[in-house]
Parts: sequence; structure tokens; C-alpha cells
Amino acid sequence: MRYIFKNFIHKFLYFLIIVLFSYLVVFLFSSCNNQESNNNIKKEERKIIFWTVSLKPYFTNYIENVITNFENIYNVKVEWQDIPLDSIYQKLQTSYYTDFYPNVVNLNLPLAYALFANHYIYSFDFNKLKDDLNKYNYNLIDSCIYNKEDLFCFPWYSSVKLLIFNKSIYDFSKDNFRDVLEFLDIVKKIKKDKGVFGFYPFIKFEQDMLAFGFIDNPLNVFNKDVLLFYKKLRDMKDYLPSGFWVSNVDIAYSMYKDKKVASILIGPQFIYRIKQEDIKLYENTDVIKFPFKYYPVSLMVLSVMYKNSFNNDKYLDSYKFIRFITNVKNQSDFAKLVPVLPSVKVNLNDIIYKNDDNLTIKVKKEMLSVFDKSKVFDLYFVKVINDPVKRTNIFKEFNNEIFNTSTDINIIFEKYQKIWDSNKSN
Repeated sequence: MRYIFKNFIHKFLYFLIIVLFSYLVVFLFSSCNNQESNNNIKKEERKIIFWTVSLKPYFTNYIENVITNFENIYNVKVEWQDIPLDSIYQKLQTSYYTDFYPNVVNLNLPLAYALFANHYIYSFDFNKLKDDLNKYNYNLIDSCIYNKEDLFCFPWYSSVKLLIFNKSIYDFSKDNFRDVLEFLDIVKKIKKDKGVFGFYPFIKFEQDMLAFGFIDNPLNVFNKDVLLFYKKLRDMKDYLPSGFWVSNVDIAYSMYKDKKVASILIGPQFIYRIKQEDIKLYENTDVIKFPFKYYPVSLMVLSVMYKNSFNNDKYLDSYKFIRFITNVKNQSDFAKLVPVLPSVKVNLNDIIYKNDDNLTIKVKKEMLSVFDKSKVFDLYFVKVINDPVKRTNIFKEFNNEIFNTSTDINIIFEKYQKIWDSNKSN
């Protein structure tokens, strides 16, 4: 009997050990699964979505390399998407209530401000960050601040307009023109003598009227100096490419590439495209500084998008990514690839690449020589009409009436000054 009882005890203990062992295996397996699941959640949480404007395909390798380095350092995944500039504003609005809404977005300054004004953009307290931002050029960082405290974007890369020309058609460096009106006289002569358009007037009204020095009061836009300039353009209509007042940079580029136009006043990223696609044309291309009264800066920025569902870690990771992509090394590396100016303080040697040719070096040198006295004009009219779409439409309609109707130009100017006054923001 004692033997039977003893044998029962041994079997029971053996059974209990097996059961406990099974529970332990299940527990450990479950814990591993939970830990792996938690890690996946954490990995998923440490991700930001990044949208850029028209950087593919030329800068794909550069952006992907910056993203890889950032991911390795900060253990934050970056999902990158490139969007055309003319559709990014609409895509941001339509994606707002989806999971594809970006955390960091690359925009021009007017679009960034418009999104900020409509509460799509997260603003940082500039006064808390200003010591951390002292490596940026002051005139650029200043344009990214609203009411001296809301930092609604970070400057990324910029350029100063230069006159880019095909010297085999006409060498503008041999002429000494003092302003845009004298320049237009040369343009007219080129068309008469050579049968080629001397200039593609890819005019950005808001920026160029200020750069030429025609506007000194944001309330008085359609003034006598602007009138004189537009009279000149209208009188020269037969000497300028058809439809220039409604076309875009791609059309200007196409005409320049086909040698149908001798010059364009534009940011020198333009010549990078020429170099990639037509090396013979590139060899015949040259640049000079244009006699602006105030040199205009075209600025591309980075903003953190605002959404109630984002947590503080998301904003912190977004901020880290912006600071990383705009640090001195990464911006200098970008400027070595394409003739743009970093928004951080650099000297010429920082942005010269060992394989840069003479034209690329000249472009960077010319831009850098005027950069300290150049101006960002993109928000000059904001306090008059804060909606950039409304402003752009006014100028588009104005240009269309000037060049596509026979209405007296003085009447058109009076009409649009009234439209400007009636659309003033409250």
C-alpha cells in the first residue's frame, strides 16, 4: 500500500512538473510575441512621412542617402514621397484625414505661410530656439517667423536670379545695360537682327516688380513705374515669345533648349537641368548678374504639419529630421550637386565640388556675392492680401488683360488697383 501511494505521489509530481513546464513555455512564447508586437508598435510609432517638391529624379540618391543616415542615427524611419509643386497644396488638403498625411513637407514660402494661416502647420516658439538656429542666414530665418515668435518653417535651399543666356546667339556680358528697360531694348534688337527671341520674360509679378524697384508701397501696386514697364512689354509683344504671360518654366526651358530664345532671368537650378540633358547647349551657356535694384531670393522651406492626432514624439522626430537635413554638411553637399545656396552660413569653398566646371563655380560665386544684400519678397504682400492663391489669380488676370486684349492699358491699371483695394484682408 505504501508502495502504491509512493508511486502515485511520484506520478503526480511528474505530471505537475510537465504542466508547469508547459505553462512556462506558453508564457515565455506569449511574452516574446508581446514583446515583438510592442517593438513593432514602437517601430511603427517612430516613423515620419516626408514630402518634397519636384526633387526626383535628379536628387533621388542625395535624399535617400540623407534619410538613411538619419534613420541610422536616430532610429526613426522616414517615408519619402515627391510631389509636383503645382499639386502639393491640394494634395495636402485632401490627405489631411488619411494615414498618408506628411509630418514634414517641403514648400515654397508663400504656400508654407498659407498653410500656417489655415492651421495646417505646427509653429515652434522661435524665442526658445533662436540660440539653436544661429547657423542659419538671418535674412532667411527672419522670413520664416510670424509676429517675431512663431517659427512656421525652416529655410532649406535658396537661389538668387541670374540672367542665363546662350552666348552663341548673343553675349549679354559684352553689353552694359543699367536696368530692365535698357535690357529690353537689347532684346528687341536681337529679334530684329537674328530672328531669335532675345528673352523669355518668365516674370513673377510679386517678386520681380519689387526686385526691379517699381513698388515701394504694398497698397500701391499698379503704380506709374509698373505701368511704364508693362507698357514697354506690351509694345514689344511681337518681339517676345507668344503666350509668355501665362506659361511656365518648362515652356521657357523647352524654348531655350530648342535655341528659340537667347536668355531667361531665373534661378540657376535651370542650368543643372541643361547640363544633364544637353551638354553642347550647356557649353554655350553663360550667366551674369542682372542689374536688379534689390536682388530677389527664391526660398524653399521645410515645415512640420500640424494634426491633433500627432503626439509630442512625432513633432520631436520631425524637428530632428529638419535640423538634420538642413545642417551645414547636408546643405553643403546639396549645394555641391546643384547651384543653390544653403540657408546656413557658408563660404564659397564649402559649396565648391572638386568636379565643378567653370560655369558652375561662376554661378555659385555670383550668387554668393550678392546674397548678403538680397531680399526674400515672398511675404511682402501678405498683410494686404494674405491668401496667396487670391493674389496670384489677380496678377494672372491682370497679365491676361494686358497682353490678350486691346483695352487701354491705363484703364486696366485703374481697374486692378481697385480690385487690389477691394480684396484687402481685414
